[in-house]
Formats: sequence, C-alpha cells, structure tokens
Amino acid sequence: MRITITSLMAGLLVAIGLAGCGTPTKIDRIESRSAPVSFQTYAWGTEVLTGDTGAPAQLVELDTELRRTVGALMQARGYRQVASVANAQMVVEYQVAIIEEEFASEEENESWDAQFDSNAQRGVVELPDRSGAPRITLSVGIGPQNGMPIWGGSATKLMARPEDKGERQRILNKAVGELLRDLPPAS
Repeated sequence: MRITITSLMAGLLVAIGLAGCGTPTKIDRIESRSAPVSFQTYAWGTEVLTGDTGAPAQLVELDTELRRTVGALMQARGYRQVASVANAQMVVEYQVAIIEEEFASEEENESWDAQFDSNAQRGVVELPDRSGAPRITLSVGIGPQNGMPIWGGSATKLMARPEDKGERQRILNKAVGELLRDLPPAS
C-alpha cells in the first residue's frame, strides 16, 4: 500500500496549482472499486516520525497530529487499534509533506511565464513566495496489508499560520473527516 499512497501523493503534487491563503482544502479521495469490507481492528502501517530520523521539527509535529487525528476518528467509529500489522484486519498508512517552494515549467502551463520571475531560466519558473506560508499535503489510506487502499486519499492546503496549533488541528480534522467520510463504523 506504500507504493500506492506515494504515487497518489506524487500525482497530487504535480496537479497542484497556485492558491491563495483563503482557498479551500483540495481533496482527492480514493474511489474504491472494491466491495464493502467490514473490519474491527487496524494497525499503523507507517512508522512515527521522530527528530531522531532527521525529519524537521515541523514535519514531526504534523506527523504526530495527523496520527492522533486519524486515530481519534477510527476510535470514534468503533475501531480498535492493535500493535501488529499481522494481527490487524486493515492497515492505516499516511504521509505528510510540507512544501516550501514550488517550480513549474512553461510547457506545463503557459500562463506561468516570466511575469512571476523576470530572471527565470527558460523552461523553469519559480512561483511567487506566498508570504512564507507552506503548502501542507497529507495522504491517508486504509486497506488490507499489501493491498490497494479502500478509503482515504490526499488533501492539500496552503497554511497561512503553520505555527498556530489550533489552525493546524482544524485543517487536519476537516481534511481527515472528508477523506474518510465513507469509512463505515466498525462491525
């Protein structure tokens, strides 16, 4: 499932365009082609990020917050977390990305031309800085171990105040709720 989520996130990152601070969260949900599945237990298929792994502190904090938000939603729907993937009926995988700068090619979108950077090299244009506001992209997938995710998707949001824990939590709650809205209660 790691490959699927990685490719889903990579596809989403390519599709991201310019957005203002007031723009809504961009949501791309998984459209499951599988028959409904009932389960009661899950395990995390993604390791927790820590400062020991060399990840930036902001990314570690978002990783922890995303895990807590998804775990709370799972618990609210009656699912029970188990310690081992081998003992779980479903696996929850996720990724968090913080994008500080973006680049685009004139060939991909001709409207992104030298108006953004008159000193840009031909074929590559640096997009204007958004007042230091990073774009946060998260992907969540729930499915059988080594199988395609059945529920989840990716969400992207320009976060105007990334240091504001309340804003981050509101964005995560809304995005996770939308990505997992079709996740049925535990059976």
